[in-house]
Amino acid sequence: MKYLTKGFKNITLIKLEVTMKQEKWVEKDFEEVDCFRCGTKGKLLYKKELWGVVKCEKCGQVFISPRLTEEGRKKIYEDHSYFDTGVYGFSNKFNLAMSLQRTWSNDRLNLISELLNKNLENKKLLEIGCAYGLFLNFAKQKGLEVTGIEYSSTAVKWSKENLKLNVHNGEIETIKLPENTYDVVCFWDVIEHVKNPELFLKSVRRVLKKDGVIVFSCPYFNSVPATVFKSNWWTLRPEQHIWQFTPDTLGKLFGEQGMKLVKVIRNPLSRINLFRFDSITVAAKVV
Repeated sequence: MKYLTKGFKNITLIKLEVTMKQEKWVEKDFEEVDCFRCGTKGKLLYKKELWGVVKCEKCGQVFISPRLTEEGRKKIYEDHSYFDTGVYGFSNKFNLAMSLQRTWSNDRLNLISELLNKNLENKKLLEIGCAYGLFLNFAKQKGLEVTGIEYSSTAVKWSKENLKLNVHNGEIETIKLPENTYDVVCFWDVIEHVKNPELFLKSVRRVLKKDGVIVFSCPYFNSVPATVFKSNWWTLRPEQHIWQFTPDTLGKLFGEQGMKLVKVIRNPLSRINLFRFDSITVAAKVV
């Protein structure tokens, strides 16, 4: 996928017009936002083209402002190439992306099994942001009862038609799922995309059983690549990754929602995180 940043020209925000394939971004596609926790504007750390990477001076949360509006970001997620050329697509042919995805999926399920005392049979799993359903399909084959939520209608249609998965189109905050239902809720590289992480986690906790577990992955802002390369960090992707977390800010966020992090895996040589030098895999539980 050719990211938006490659299509930017040297123009001002007032006359903003950015081309991504056949789509054009205009001024109305951008918005300035405040820290979701403190409601304050961030201090500019640096810029990436027309996006600002800012940090809340009260709580330390890093985020993007100005950023694309929800409608602007939706144009990205609905584009077929968003999943087709990345590691969250699906192919029966061998390629490096699919090989890595299978490796991560197997070890993610091993971690979930460990957290659930080696018992996956008939456990209920919800994956938020399930893309084309590769991880859900693996989990189903392991005996888990699976449900997915995916923002992209393109991906939902594909996973339903090709893998016969139970997937809802939309967001966890608005989809009416039963409370205290799931033994595990997972979301791989999702939390950095959501509109409001606090509301997102409130909704996650609502559907999670009291003794359930949360397992997720995300980029982290104090990784070596992020620290060294700054605006050239390949996973910055400000058009999509609107919140930038560290293990500390994640711990604060989960703590505020009555949960705690029980495992943080950073090692890029671990199979669950293989070759992900700027990403962490995290497990959390209700306190």
